[in-house]
Amino acid sequence: MRFIAVGDLRPGMKLGRKIINRKHTSMLEKGVELNERLILRLKHNGYLGAYIADAFSDEVELEETVSEQVIEDGIDAVAEANIGSIINIAATLVEDISKLDNISVDMLDLRSFDDYTYHHSVNVAVYSVAVATRMGLPEEQIQEIAVAALCHDLGKSLIDPDIINKKDRLTDEEFAEIKRHPKYSYDMLYNNPMISPAVRQAVICHHENENGSGYPFGKLGDEIPFYAKIIHAVDVYDALTSRRPYKEPYAPVDALEYMIGGVNILFDAKVVETMQSVIPAYPPGMDVGLSNGEKGVVIAHTSQALRPRIKIYETGKEVDLSTDLRYRMVFIIASGILMQESAEGVEKLNEDRGTKKEGPKEIVVVDDSAISLGQTKAALEDDYHIITLESGLACLNYVKTKGVPDLLIMDIDMPVMDGMTTVEKLRQKQYKDLNVVFLTAIANKDTVIRCNQAGATDYILKPVNPIYLRERVKIALDKNLDR
Repeated sequence: MRFIAVGDLRPGMKLGRKIINRKHTSMLEKGVELNERLILRLKHNGYLGAYIADAFSDEVELEETVSEQVIEDGIDAVAEANIGSIINIAATLVEDISKLDNISVDMLDLRSFDDYTYHHSVNVAVYSVAVATRMGLPEEQIQEIAVAALCHDLGKSLIDPDIINKKDRLTDEEFAEIKRHPKYSYDMLYNNPMISPAVRQAVICHHENENGSGYPFGKLGDEIPFYAKIIHAVDVYDALTSRRPYKEPYAPVDALEYMIGGVNILFDAKVVETMQSVIPAYPPGMDVGLSNGEKGVVIAHTSQALRPRIKIYETGKEVDLSTDLRYRMVFIIASGILMQESAEGVEKLNEDRGTKKEGPKEIVVVDDSAISLGQTKAALEDDYHIITLESGLACLNYVKTKGVPDLLIMDIDMPVMDGMTTVEKLRQKQYKDLNVVFLTAIANKDTVIRCNQAGATDYILKPVNPIYLRERVKIALDKNLDR
């Protein structure tokens, strides 16, 4: 079977894998033949696509990390906030994954907009257990991690769904409400004797970042509970690879590259390293494009994560990219549903949210290094209008004459007037709504604290991976990944 984007589904195609929906009111079973009505239902409900069974891809088999029934039961337990059922599901996840000889979570997104929070929580639990198991943690701790992962977003049930699913940019008040959900989740668990303090701490800290820029406490490094470090990383990965009303998904390989870019800034290094060993960059059933112009479908993993075994569409031949000498200089250059030419056209990843189109957002980049300015501009100029300035004084003059940009990306260590002083002076001049991201090579606790005090939206460490930078800029502008 292979994964087909919803825009490329056609009547007559048969499902190769069940599509699960909350309460199973519109669940489609494996083997169902799609028609126009069913395809429209999938599109309307926001599904990314479906696994289709056909003769071409009959070699593709997904690793069943956990059964579909466990996923269904987990969705119901989270939706009902049934702690007893959640604990039972957690135990089943741990038991099932511990039996696997080779842990590989071969999941692509199969959920609707309405089911997102519930299905997301189950996905995060599966990823968390896989990572914790591969890390060799004791079973009792893995069980607690599973419970915390299933419960981490329970508090979102107390937030207006219109905020959760809003297509346009969140207001400051709406984003502040979103950031309360870890505390809401913690409060829902507080008086339950079945929930340990370690689980509650993991739940309330699952948005804390390694550099202290997270919430709700701004904890740094070792101050963050290790359970929370695992849940935080896989939570972000699953959010990146999912479709939401306000964003298109990342391909798994790009999401993993983002995670790598955030090591020791947002994420624990050991957790991200382990994620790479249990989450495939190219899951079986995914379409890929090769540097020689050929296209194919991934059939299976190999010992090299970036070079799977594939089947070429044009010829039907199978190729092991890790061993086939004829393909030693051929690389995967595109992957996932976004490479397909959908009948409707898949919108650009990280699109501007909402329907209002007034041209690209303006970003001012301030750095005394011409090389750094060039790298930042190159990473962002396809999506934004970039202004580059080489000093804090030039920034002050620009804002005074041209007004406040949509985002200011500011270096810290600059001569005459450093970036921190520049931002402080702009704040003093009543530019209270200044949206600032610090991009700097300075990495210490005092700097992070000063950035937080200066009201920075984010703090990014140089050198920075372009994929990571683009997503952090997207978040700074739209405030969407933490929903």
